[in-house]
Amino acid sequence: MKPLQYLIVASDAPGWSEAFVRSLVLRTALSVTYQSDNLIALVNDPSEMLLTPDGNGFIVGKLFRASGDFDKIDAFTRAETETIKRTSQLVSQYWGSYVSAFRTDREVGILRDPSGGLPCYYTSSQGLTAFVSDAPILEKAGFLKPLVDLAAVGRTLYFSQLPTEGTAISGLKQLLPGQMITLADHETNLTQQWSPWDHMAPRASDDLHSRSERLQHLIRRTHAAWAKCYPRSLIGLSGGLDSSIVAVCLAEACETVHCLTAVTSDPVGDERLYARMICDQTGTVFLEEEYADSAIEMGRSVAEGVPLPNGKTHEMAYNRVVREAARRLDVDAFFVGAGGDNVFYLTHSARPIVDRYFAEGISKNLYATILDICSITGASLWQATFEAVRIGIRGRRRAQIWHVDADYLDRELVANAADSPVQHPWLRAPKDASYGKLGHVAMILRALHHIEHRDKQLTVPMISPLLSQPIVEACLAIPSWEACHGGQDRSAARRAFSAALPPRVVGRRGKGSPDGFVGGFIRHHCEEIADRLLNGHLATNRLVDRQALEIALRPTTPLQRNDCARIMELLDAEAWIDHWSSTSSDRA
Repeated sequence: MKPLQYLIVASDAPGWSEAFVRSLVLRTALSVTYQSDNLIALVNDPSEMLLTPDGNGFIVGKLFRASGDFDKIDAFTRAETETIKRTSQLVSQYWGSYVSAFRTDREVGILRDPSGGLPCYYTSSQGLTAFVSDAPILEKAGFLKPLVDLAAVGRTLYFSQLPTEGTAISGLKQLLPGQMITLADHETNLTQQWSPWDHMAPRASDDLHSRSERLQHLIRRTHAAWAKCYPRSLIGLSGGLDSSIVAVCLAEACETVHCLTAVTSDPVGDERLYARMICDQTGTVFLEEEYADSAIEMGRSVAEGVPLPNGKTHEMAYNRVVREAARRLDVDAFFVGAGGDNVFYLTHSARPIVDRYFAEGISKNLYATILDICSITGASLWQATFEAVRIGIRGRRRAQIWHVDADYLDRELVANAADSPVQHPWLRAPKDASYGKLGHVAMILRALHHIEHRDKQLTVPMISPLLSQPIVEACLAIPSWEACHGGQDRSAARRAFSAALPPRVVGRRGKGSPDGFVGGFIRHHCEEIADRLLNGHLATNRLVDRQALEIALRPTTPLQRNDCARIMELLDAEAWIDHWSSTSSDRA
């Protein structure tokens, strides 16, 4: 089952010439599945297209009902068509991984689902607006001549993991999750049809136990819905809490499940002990593969098919392991636990203390939350209390500031970027938004940015079920202090699956990391890495601090805590610029 690809074109002027339509088909190798006077759609798999009975719209992707057993929609009734045309009801009564399009004689509306499961990039020219799942399709179709926006590259590296409407390719934009664009009378209007701030209020009658029970059933139902679409599944299993929850749920719902763990020679990157516990308990097939240096090509970007430099070079090693396993096992999809930390709100912040104080005042419960934060962070009682007071004094406005990454960036770039506002619709929070939820929403945004650069060479869809809309909405409604209840991070998720997972997995505090593998790679290839970063696009265009990088990449300089991820990110950005610049030159 191939990853879904689509091209949607809306026109200001009615009618399409046969030559134009034929050209789109020949250039993109996609099939026309919908055509009206002002809207046309092409996909690589017609079964992924849901047409409305009245012929005035469609949904491309997967769509489920948000009630009962989360049944997948295979066809619309006329009554359902009227419901989904009202966008507010589409996002409240359904969920999935989709892009919807509806038209009248005068306008066209395109909506991307709130979970961001299906990418959506767009560009406008000469009365046409084209939307695609993959940026290279626009290039093939003749709608885009790629030109790298170097200033946008710098902003992307500074505002680390912030999804933005702009991309790093000039003239190409991204429709953000939950956002709708309306095209009418030569004008464009963007509106936010779904916001996390509409899902913060917990049920008044709920308590800690009932919320955990409801979360468990909801997560299981969501995975069961996905399993019906992809009965033969491969799971990326690290042995951590999030991927273990995915594995347990899919093991119950799928016809066939294989679990894959990628390991490093460094013990910190070896999670086989915990992964085997999950496979032994669920009776699923356990596969283990080792990261290999030979899989990494420094001249290529893992995000080369994405119009943003948001990958890390070492991810090639993991991607190759997954591709080979998916091909060998002939699975329908690759499932990951990505986003679990974010959705379940893994926090080492004192924000939950502040939230509980404003909700309940000075109380025994407040003292318990302070102790919980102390247990998670290792801070003393006074340190945790002082930090909570400091956060409260700084105020909600300061609490919304995005955590940026200035490491190894040019000082002038950093100074200019620091003066730029952090822009995203979800960051425009209500005045009474809690401090914890400000952090929670920011974490979810980071997860959505991360999954945007999924491996384009993977021959099956990659699914992040924990980022499904019903799970996100349920977790947003859980008070922030319940996410650290009992001195455990992601406490709500741990409680929900405490009976389903091995105790050693439920109680894990640490987590494996490929940093040892990455650090070894950097040290072994430091000369080539230095040559690329000190003499490439980033340095030439003053996006990086050349002197700081030169020192960091000396064989005798010890790597700092965040160096592995950052150096791999810069190395991939260098290759990303090279790829898109070469593509532009070839086209010219």
